[in-house]
Order: sequence, then C-alpha cells, then structure tokens
Amino acid sequence: MTARQIGDQHVLVAERDGAPVGYLAAEKQDEDTLLVEHLFVCPGSWGKGVGRLLLTRAQDHARGLGLGRLRLQGDVPAQAFFESQGFEPVGAKPSKLLPGQSVPRLEKTLGQAVYALKRISLAKTERPWAFEAANAAEIDAYFAGLQKQNPALWNGRTLKLVAFSFEDGVFTGTCAETSFAAFLAWRDWGAPDLSSRNLFGSAVIRSRDGALLYGRMSASTANPGLIYPPGGGLDLDDVRPDGSIDIERSLLRELAEETGLAAAEVSPGDAYIVFDGPRIACARVLNVDADAVPLRERIMRFSISTHEQELSEVRIMRHPRDLQDRDVVPFARVLGEALLKQQNL
Repeated sequence: MTARQIGDQHVLVAERDGAPVGYLAAEKQDEDTLLVEHLFVCPGSWGKGVGRLLLTRAQDHARGLGLGRLRLQGDVPAQAFFESQGFEPVGAKPSKLLPGQSVPRLEKTLGQAVYALKRISLAKTERPWAFEAANAAEIDAYFAGLQKQNPALWNGRTLKLVAFSFEDGVFTGTCAETSFAAFLAWRDWGAPDLSSRNLFGSAVIRSRDGALLYGRMSASTANPGLIYPPGGGLDLDDVRPDGSIDIERSLLRELAEETGLAAAEVSPGDAYIVFDGPRIACARVLNVDADAVPLRERIMRFSISTHEQELSEVRIMRHPRDLQDRDVVPFARVLGEALLKQQNL
C-alpha cells in the first residue's frame, strides 16, 4: 500500500501482542457499496479469526456510512472463507498475478439495523467475562493510562452481553459481570472478542412538536463529543433478585441522571433494537409533553447544575439531515432517521 492509499482509505490493522498480524483497507465505491481493496492476514495467524474480525469491522464501517453492501475481489483459495462469511460470487475478472486464470468478485448484502422490539429477556450469568480474565494485566495498565488523561473515569462494575438471540421481535440474552476498565479496553482495542456485545438502554426523547432530542457528551465522560440519546451500560443495580435484568430501569435511570427528567414525566412509546457493530441499543421512545426548544433549555439547565455535567449540548433533530453530523453515533443516526421518516409519512 502507498501512503496516499492509507490516507484516502479506511485502514484497519489487527495486532497480537503488539505486533501486526493482518490489515484491511476499504473505500466507498458508490452510494451503497464499500469496496474492500486489501485484506491480508499473516500466514502464522491463519485460522485464528483475524480475517473474520477484520471483515466484521469493515461491515461495521459500511453501516456507519449508511451503506448496504460490501464488495471484494478474492483469490480462488480464499473463496470458501469469504462465502463462509456471507459473501456470494457475482462474477470474475482476469487475474493480474496468474495469467490465464480469473479471480472471483464477491458481495455481501448487509442486513437492516433497526427492528421493532416486542419483548426483551435478559439474565446474568455467574461466569466471568472471558475477555477480562484473559487480559487482566493489560486492562489494568490501559485503564491507569486513561485515568491519567481523564481523572473523572471511575472503574465500577458493569454488565456485557455474552450470548443472545433475536427472532420475531423477541430479544433474549445473557450478560456477564465485568469492570468498566475491561469494557473500555475491549471497546478501544476494536472489540476483538466477537462473541460479546455492548448492550445498553437508550432513552429517545420525543418532544410534543415531534422533534428528537440528543445529547453531546461532555469532556469528562468516556464518550467525549459524541452525540446520541441519553443512555448507558447495564450495571448491577439493574439485576433483579432472580438474576433477570431490567433494562427499562437502566434507561430511565440514565434519563434522570443526564437530563433531570423523571419517569412520571414521560410517556413510553415504541421500543426498538438497533444493531451497530459491537453495540446493540435497546431503545425506547419517550414522549414528553413539552416543545423541543424549552425542553432543551430545561435539560441544559439541569446538566449545568450537576457535579457531573454529563451533557455539553442538546441537539434538536427535526429532519434526517440534522443527523448527519459525524459526531452522531451510527446507531443514533439510523434510529433517528427511521423515526423521523416514519412520523413524516
């Protein structure tokens, strides 16, 4: 690869023990397609999930750009691997390296991201999170570095999704207890454990005049500058005595902490599951009997009055174009687009 290609393309590098073991480079080809130009895994890392991880993160990037298809050109020996990852042959072209032979062109259509949610059932397992157990020393060192940069970070206990199914609007999942430090390491290291997801509740505020209100997270939080509805990870307070998990409690708690809005002030609307790579949002529309502008002012007054001051700004989203700011997290953008298009039909 050239320096220009690295600058122009989306490049992912997979590492093991600090050494690169593979890379992928991709770029937008047309209005619906992400083209994978390069995918290479060191021979010593074949069969260890590196190629699958890189392709999965390329799919996440494509969805983040609002694209619905992944396209690549693969060597004949690798065709079976690509087909195992959901790609289908769509043609062939002459090989530049092997005269007289052709190489397959393959595509994968990405599924939709937003689904109506009828019911959700979550339970806590007593088994430790495998990722945390396998990387304990590295996680501690990484979090210590993060705390030096942001002393406000607190290493509490949280829950991460380690198994799930979703069928006919019903989501069923199992969560393992872990530290916030382990979650941040997993997130920042590219979510290398593909068996896990960050499941969280998302409180989508809808004003009386039909706007959606999203918050920009302040510099003291773990997501500085990012824009999305009030919400946050599951924690031990959300676990019922029988081991089941109350995600509605979680999103209402986050709503109150970030905006000052109490459960009695909102009217629950439809619920949705939003798939966004390693993130899965369980979103509930919460209708508030106030217009968007005074509601935004009220929320900001509350945020400024708190010690945490979690929000630095509240955005009013009235049209899908309002969601195109690059700081809007992909799940929040696609969900907002779906809701605003739906109510403008």
